[in-house]
Amino acid sequence: MAIKIKKIAIHGFRGIPDLELPLDGKSLLLRGENGTGKSSIVDAIEFFFTGKVAHLEGVRGLSLRRHGPHVNFKLDDVNVEITFNPGNITLNRNFASVPTPPDQFNEYFQITQKGTFILRRSQILEFIMSQPAERFRAIGSIIGIESLDKVELEMMRLRDDLEGKVESKKEEINRLLEDLSGVVGKNITGVTDVLPALNEILQKAGLPSINSLENIDGYIEEIFKTTKKAESINKIGIVNEILKSTNNSIISQEIISELEDINENIKSLLPDKAKIELSVADLLESGRKIIEKENMDICPLCEQKIDRDELLSRIDERLKTLQQLSDKAAEIRKKSVSVMDNMSRARDQLRNILSKIESFPELSKEKEILQNKLKLLKDFIDVIESSQNLQNEIPVPKIRKNKDEINMAIEEISKKCKHILDDIGLTEEEKKVLEIVRLIEQSKIKLNDLSKATSELQVYQKYYKLAEKVYTTFSDTKKSKIQNIYNIIQGDIQKFYSMLHPNEPHGNIELTVALGRRASTEIKIESFGRKEDPRALTSEGHLDSLGLCIFLAFVKKFNDGCSLVILDDIVTTIDASHRNRIAELLLKEFRDYQFIITTHDGIWYKQLINSQRALNVQGKFVNMEIIGWDVNNGPRISPYRPQWNKIQDKLANNDKTGAGNECRIYLEWLLKEICEQLEIPIPFKRSGKYTVAELFNPAEKRIKDKLKDSDLKRDILNKFQELRATVFMGNLLSHDNPEIINLSIEEVKAFCDAVHTLHEAFLCPKCGKFLKYFRESKIIRCPDLMCESPKKGETK
Repeated sequence: MAIKIKKIAIHGFRGIPDLELPLDGKSLLLRGENGTGKSSIVDAIEFFFTGKVAHLEGVRGLSLRRHGPHVNFKLDDVNVEITFNPGNITLNRNFASVPTPPDQFNEYFQITQKGTFILRRSQILEFIMSQPAERFRAIGSIIGIESLDKVELEMMRLRDDLEGKVESKKEEINRLLEDLSGVVGKNITGVTDVLPALNEILQKAGLPSINSLENIDGYIEEIFKTTKKAESINKIGIVNEILKSTNNSIISQEIISELEDINENIKSLLPDKAKIELSVADLLESGRKIIEKENMDICPLCEQKIDRDELLSRIDERLKTLQQLSDKAAEIRKKSVSVMDNMSRARDQLRNILSKIESFPELSKEKEILQNKLKLLKDFIDVIESSQNLQNEIPVPKIRKNKDEINMAIEEISKKCKHILDDIGLTEEEKKVLEIVRLIEQSKIKLNDLSKATSELQVYQKYYKLAEKVYTTFSDTKKSKIQNIYNIIQGDIQKFYSMLHPNEPHGNIELTVALGRRASTEIKIESFGRKEDPRALTSEGHLDSLGLCIFLAFVKKFNDGCSLVILDDIVTTIDASHRNRIAELLLKEFRDYQFIITTHDGIWYKQLINSQRALNVQGKFVNMEIIGWDVNNGPRISPYRPQWNKIQDKLANNDKTGAGNECRIYLEWLLKEICEQLEIPIPFKRSGKYTVAELFNPAEKRIKDKLKDSDLKRDILNKFQELRATVFMGNLLSHDNPEIINLSIEEVKAFCDAVHTLHEAFLCPKCGKFLKYFRESKIIRCPDLMCESPKKGETK
């Protein structure tokens, strides 16, 4: 047995002090003006199942904890309680506890906890109007692939990080080769070039050659013995090592330049800017295709004359720029790895220097400076790492200032160490030897670093190739599986869309996973013989109905264990005839679902009610209206009463003014419905507002001229005559603004009865549907082709 909501009780939540909605497992159709609490009811249900309200998430200044409680209540007062059948199980959620459903509700709650059972107009826009990546995420949330998407994203980031490591190691190797070239005074392209270059320097200084690079340490030790007595050797060695470490800048200008380059890319991709930039990409692409194919010299957007070739050139340049934006994020991650490696080396170099100057009191001031800078370097590395995810800009000026202060301290250490060597009292010859020893040691350090970097490069290259293969395989498989899902549900999307737009030049809807992008979904529809993005060739109402069809197709496929579907005010831009078809689509294709449908649109509200009756599912719906709202009492809800029942109530209470006004509205609606269903030609009015007289005469004439003689024709014309015969109706037709105060209650009742009987004349007695004109069949009949005994009449 399907799980259904029996009752909803809301306390202290978003404009609702206290509200109880008894549904008893039925669907809810709720009409109310904007600002009367319809969406607050939807928000409360979403909060119950998910613990959040989607449209309050991620919006600056808005939060559920702050804006969830009703203004007269505290956070602790909020409570949403829902009772379910079967089992009469009552669960509740507030800000301190979550519902704990029984095991038999697990599948239902797993789906509802994703929030994919709710459709708001803003979500329709995500399916149709958003960028491919945002559309992919919106659809992916229904499919339930968020976890796969996160795995893929992590794989991509790992791949990018490893690629950055590879590039960083290659740069480090090139830099070390350049450093070695500078040290020995010759172009060094590899390790084998170093020993001959060193021996050439030793030969010029009259010193013995080095047999192999492995013997450097022993060679240096022997050379030291020739320079000074034994007790000074250790001190000279330490000072010499400090001088080697301070020979170059700790943080180079190249690192600062790289940071500035990365920062410029980050600025262009910070969230708000990126969205503004990327939001026009699809529009430009569609415009370019239309201008190219149609050989247009008029802009398809502003309809101004254009220089076609110049505009296409500018669009191409703009698209190139926008494409580059999507590549910048990956480039930022790669370059950041190299900079962080360089900053880490600078930090290690500072630690090394600090460990060596420990025993020299004359360097205490510089020691204190470097200790402070060591912590700053760690903080800078953390900031650069967070910038990889576009969370912030890099404070380059602050890094540059500290770079200068570090390098100044290093220069001061170098000067003082040279004075220390001078104080030891080395001869000029010993100083020359010491300089050569320093050169050999620098070469040794660079060689060790080069060997380490080369080994690490090989490891990173191996891991990068593996990560690239794993990522590509995973991504391709994921795209393939998602495309298979799209292929499966495309049939339902097309079916639903065709039900809403029969005999229209739009079809062959395609959802495709965009190749070459990590997570993007493109949508195409064939319109007027061309397959395009639907935004290029279809109206806003068509786009909204397409978004609804996509949502319903995914719900049918992926929410199979959950019968609940909420549609929150979704037909704003869809015209009356298509809204009627939406009602039929919902009630025919989703008969076993429990709907909660809110709307401010009175026409669609009545269409849904009429469809319930026509399809004999009125027993499955609770139809209600919000008749008012105030801050202290919240929404005031009453059961729906048909307009004819309201008129009868007013007549029973001798309220001829109220009954007359209600019936005049009833008549206006009835005449518009007759004109629409029977395709009656009437003069076009831009406002869409017609008087009763402007509709009454054409409607009566249509029946006289179009219907062949039959009982149906005679019955309808009699009803028109009865209506025309009323005094109230005569005044209405003559003056267009009757003074009903002068009429008796009996005259008003006669008018109301005449309107109602005319309405009944146009209803099929078997299924209750309004008669419709079928031009090709030359017949007026009940539109339900499955009706066993349809009311009908042939036309001329």
